[in-house]
Amino acid sequence: MQKKLGEMLVDAGVITLEQLQETLEAQRESGKRLGEMVVEMEFCTEDEVQNVLAEQLGIEKIDLYEDRIDTEVARMISADMIQRHQAMPVRQEGNNVIVAMVDPLNLLAIDDIRLSTGLDVVPRITSPHALKFAYDQMFGVTAEAEKHMEEFRQEQLKKGYVIDDTLADKSTLAEIEQAPIVKLVDTILSGAVDHHASDVHVEPKEDHAVVRYRVDGMLHKILTIPKHAIAATTARLKIMARCDTSERRKPQDGRIDLAIRDALFDIRFSTVPTINGEKIVMRLLNKSSANFKLTDLGFDEEEMSTFNDLIAKPHGIILITGPTGSGKSTTLIAALGKIATESVNVMTVEDPVEYQLDRINQVHVNSKVGLTFSSALRSFMRQDPDIIMVGEIRDYETADLAVNAALTGHLVFSTLHTNDAPGSVPRINNMGVPPFLINASVIGVMGQRLCRKLCQHCKESYEPDDTELEYIKGAYDPARYPEKILMYRGRGCKFCNHLGYSGRSGIFEIMVMSNEMRALIMRSTAIHEVKRLARKQGMVTLWESGVKKVLHGLTSLEELLRVARPDYEEDAELAEDIGATTGTRAGFLAPVAPTLAEVESFSAL
Repeated sequence: MQKKLGEMLVDAGVITLEQLQETLEAQRESGKRLGEMVVEMEFCTEDEVQNVLAEQLGIEKIDLYEDRIDTEVARMISADMIQRHQAMPVRQEGNNVIVAMVDPLNLLAIDDIRLSTGLDVVPRITSPHALKFAYDQMFGVTAEAEKHMEEFRQEQLKKGYVIDDTLADKSTLAEIEQAPIVKLVDTILSGAVDHHASDVHVEPKEDHAVVRYRVDGMLHKILTIPKHAIAATTARLKIMARCDTSERRKPQDGRIDLAIRDALFDIRFSTVPTINGEKIVMRLLNKSSANFKLTDLGFDEEEMSTFNDLIAKPHGIILITGPTGSGKSTTLIAALGKIATESVNVMTVEDPVEYQLDRINQVHVNSKVGLTFSSALRSFMRQDPDIIMVGEIRDYETADLAVNAALTGHLVFSTLHTNDAPGSVPRINNMGVPPFLINASVIGVMGQRLCRKLCQHCKESYEPDDTELEYIKGAYDPARYPEKILMYRGRGCKFCNHLGYSGRSGIFEIMVMSNEMRALIMRSTAIHEVKRLARKQGMVTLWESGVKKVLHGLTSLEELLRVARPDYEEDAELAEDIGATTGTRAGFLAPVAPTLAEVESFSAL
């Protein structure tokens, strides 16, 4: 009787019996293959799984990163069949076809490929990542897009157009709806989903346009659109977003609801006129995967305990701070998902509603009809709410209503654009909320950023030099670490597309309001004083939270420096000296805080 994969892995000593049991429990919830789950849970690598399968089944492995793939043979079956069976023909040898398969025991796949090709199938074992890599080369976004752009070009030539710069202005609505352009746009959007991109940028240049995907906070160039296809591509996207295709002189916003890869996506669409044409940015939100959990966001045990204590409070305001793209909305949704039960009434006002959740009543801001954050908050107070979430506090009116909601027995969540948690105090004060109301309503503030995680397949340790040690000096407790400090970096491998990073994790600083902090705020809302007291009371700063992740091998010092910077006590002392010199107190923003340019640079996260 053939052994199951789990038993093979245990017998080979790749995983333990306890790890197998844990994987099987997780597999029952996810529905994924055991091989995928055991790698996802980081009990072993894909290579180890493939080695065990190859040895136990007597089937050879194949490296799709190195082996040459015959394009004509690979296209003997459809792209849909390759994805459905996770199997790709690689080359023909006489009457046999060598097929790379994730599951070489899938008899249905073998029969389908044999009938489609008319050849006998010789299976070879490969990994899901390797198969995806090969698929992207053969049928992926770049290859598909180039094919559709060439089809569009040929159709224009048949009509007698000369392919030159002037063709960009000749696209009619009928031409826009032509199949090649429709397919090109569909390919760009489906490619973004396959790459797990959060945003798609279409940027016009002088004689072409560049398509870039933002993956794990970083932009990557994917393909180039020739000038003669730019206008049609732009117009097709604007039609999908219900924008005015004839208006090219002013910015426009829209939304696209689209089903891609069996998932529903809400795509936020924005255009801005540049000197070379309209630049388009689309943010992809997967409405099918809104089941976020706090445990998945990157909290360590201490941070999780502190945040859980905050959201368990019966009333008060909890603020999440950070720049655009730092994961604030995800954290809020995860927090609400945990505390929203059948016994409480949860209401949110958002701009826009990004993730839809059961048991939560969500309202979309619509300024055209007068539905703003403040007007929605007023209406909420007549809806018997227990918990209220305000997408963002932008002005005094919204802040005042949020404070009053907190003072009348409601738990209020909101976000604020400040550099860190202590900066929220002078920010709210500068909006016009007096210190005594801040003290009476705010119960805690959390600042956060997102760092890319090191690829667990290719990360390596090294001894940091003096400069790197100087960076982290004072940000960690030496007693918790061995004498020999190690840092980590990613070499880059096939699993992370040779980037060295895969996925993102949060770094956090949580400031809990205490009686001593409230007494300080009544005297002064100077950010350096608030920060100094918060640290004295045990607040771990963003930088310190990041350093912990660096020393535990979750991210690199280079990546941490991209999103945060050292903020030791001497900075606060310097700020105090400057504040004393200028005589400025309430609402004083310390010069050591990041500049506006630095804040704007953070929006790339």
